[in-house]
Amino acid sequence: MKLIAAGQEYIIENNSVMIETVLNIVDQALREHSLVFCGFEVNGKEFYDDLAQLVADRGETIETIVAILLTQEQWRRETLHSVEEYLQNSLPLLETLYQDFYDSPSESAWQDFGKLIESIEWISKVAEYTDSQTFLDCREEVRNLELAVSQQDNGQIGDIIQFEIIPRFEKAIEALSAIDGGKTFDIN
Repeated sequence: MKLIAAGQEYIIENNSVMIETVLNIVDQALREHSLVFCGFEVNGKEFYDDLAQLVADRGETIETIVAILLTQEQWRRETLHSVEEYLQNSLPLLETLYQDFYDSPSESAWQDFGKLIESIEWISKVAEYTDSQTFLDCREEVRNLELAVSQQDNGQIGDIIQFEIIPRFEKAIEALSAIDGGKTFDIN
């Protein structure tokens, strides 16, 4: 099996210490080149789960593993680009979601609401690790949503989604588009 990490190619035997060898090589590349580990590409397909399980399941069919290693700046840009894509894709869903809470939220609406909260938590973590708090920090909106949920005020939940979350997401998309377009944007 061939392993490629930080531009170096290694031939690794498929044996009991293969995973340990791969992880040691990747760890060394991370330290030597100050890179961020993002995952693997296995036989041309991106893979982000447990490598040991993959090897246990398909070890004999694995020909090439490429360690996906990025510079801090590449990782930051890719992560912010992922957030931007998520935000753009979520806006049409949020339009429907806030309407659902004005009417009478179904079980599906509550599930979508739960996914929204999880997504906002992910965005908040991204904001923290990419120094992007000024336009991605949604803590106030989450506190407002928590209060509305505790008060069982579905109309208030709809209002917060419509008048706080959607505008926050739209502003974040604008800021992220500026970053993506190579324009300078002061995120501090």
